[in-house]
Amino acid sequence: MIDPYADVASLDTALQERVADILTARGQDPAHKEMRKAFLKNLNLPPHATALELGSGTGHVTLDLIETAGATRAHGIEASPLLVAKATEAFSPNPHLSFEVGDARKTGLESQSYDLILLHSVLCHVHDFQNVVREAHRLLKPGGVLAICDGEFDNMSAPISDYDLLDQLILRILTSNVTNLWVMRQLPEVLTDTGFKLGHQTLHKPVSEHDANFFLTIIEAGADQFVAQGRLLRETAVAIKAEARVRALLHCLFCNISYISQIGHKPRSD
Repeated sequence: MIDPYADVASLDTALQERVADILTARGQDPAHKEMRKAFLKNLNLPPHATALELGSGTGHVTLDLIETAGATRAHGIEASPLLVAKATEAFSPNPHLSFEVGDARKTGLESQSYDLILLHSVLCHVHDFQNVVREAHRLLKPGGVLAICDGEFDNMSAPISDYDLLDQLILRILTSNVTNLWVMRQLPEVLTDTGFKLGHQTLHKPVSEHDANFFLTIIEAGADQFVAQGRLLRETAVAIKAEARVRALLHCLFCNISYISQIGHKPRSD
């Protein structure tokens, strides 16, 4: 099954709007914000640092490069013009944030231009993710920092009881939206081969205790996606979404997606 996030710009407008809703929900989710804070703080950036996010979506995580990591300016590259437009609209009052349409594998930006580059929940959607890592290495200044965070999708779980009927459906929807379930396990070797020195690697387990909007948007979009592909009856999708909404109202819509963050450093001798 094709990962729709692998080429968001090719989706029809309605699906891109759904993706935008999901990315915004995740960006605003308190548990995910705390996770990003945990791996983006204390990066020891130089004064007036410049930062770049490759795969910036709706821009909410790009803002963290300034507010949490401490960069002076942050720029986002995103393949979908619709997502870039939404990010620009949402953050245009901030003169230190900017966004443009581009390919994370070949941005066309000037080499050695940035002190910090972020790849957040991007590499799992890229088949040739090694090319994104190489592009990040080219764009970083000597001594620059690469911050990567992505899902540990092989360990996901969603049941709230024995033989939970919603469990496997949720997991199937989630894993169908990922190109590479094991990207963070493959990443250290790619980083060292590219010329990075490995920094801290941390396991994160964000739990959305009171706000299940992020998971709810994924489940509803995924159920509709399965119907469109003929993999699920419309009546079944309606039942799945109804069950998920009830669980959300009762604060028991559970889904455990662990994340791993990995810091890489570009040696100053490069």
